[in-house]
Amino acid sequence: MIQSMTGYGRASAGQGNNKISIIIRSVNGRFLDLKLRGFDIDPSLDKKIRDLLSDRLIRGTVHINFESETSQGSESHIFNEDRFELLLKTLNSIEKKYNKKLNLSDIINSNDLFISNEFKSIDSKIILKAISSACSKVIKIRREEGLKLKKDIELRLSKLREGLHKIEVQLPVEHKKRIKKLKKRISELIDNIQIDETRVNQEIAIIAEKSDVTEELVRLKSHFDQFEKILKDNKPSGGRLNFLLQEIGREINTIGSKSFSNKIVNNIIYMKDEAEKIREQIQNIL
Repeated sequence: MIQSMTGYGRASAGQGNNKISIIIRSVNGRFLDLKLRGFDIDPSLDKKIRDLLSDRLIRGTVHINFESETSQGSESHIFNEDRFELLLKTLNSIEKKYNKKLNLSDIINSNDLFISNEFKSIDSKIILKAISSACSKVIKIRREEGLKLKKDIELRLSKLREGLHKIEVQLPVEHKKRIKKLKKRISELIDNIQIDETRVNQEIAIIAEKSDVTEELVRLKSHFDQFEKILKDNKPSGGRLNFLLQEIGREINTIGSKSFSNKIVNNIIYMKDEAEKIREQIQNIL
């Protein structure tokens, strides 16, 4: 099933001061990039979290925010003075070294300013349970978005087939027109000159052969079939679809470079436009 890389999920686990909420936001990305924010996590737990998310989300830029839900009135957070001073020092260093001024508000949030007294006491199993639940919600949204992307891509792929069919219908007629035009032009150039008509026909045939696009048409049809097959695959397919679309683009461009008819060129432009729209959609496919 086609999945988008865009998704959102929120889940909680535990009770009272041993309760935690997890928010996961996922957007498209070339690789899997996990960004954990909110608390300082034990290295062993950090690895378990990353392994869990890597196995289930596979690809995309993923932001994971941790929030502890402590009882009202409990002093669960203290001001993280060291963290705050480090951020100010870093900003000052960037400004001096690179002559680039950054605003503190652009890179900081409440989780950078406060340290939770409760988080370290929360059982790691509860944390992993909340992350797993939030991850499931992200995947659910990814699949729903993936269905929409799949329908749009299939519609545009049918338009590419339609454009290719029009070119196939136009080619024989446009080919005859070109041969006729070449013969007329040659007759005008060699008026009153005795020539070998057989040789002229051979040269015209060679010119026509150089503009033949039969191989490109066959390969395009094969690429379209493969594209539809991949769309039905349950495995992550964004990378394969992107590669195959590049091949489709090359064949369309080759046909365009060999074209000698305005009608065919217009269909090539139409097909390139639809292929570009598919490319934009594929960028968000897992």
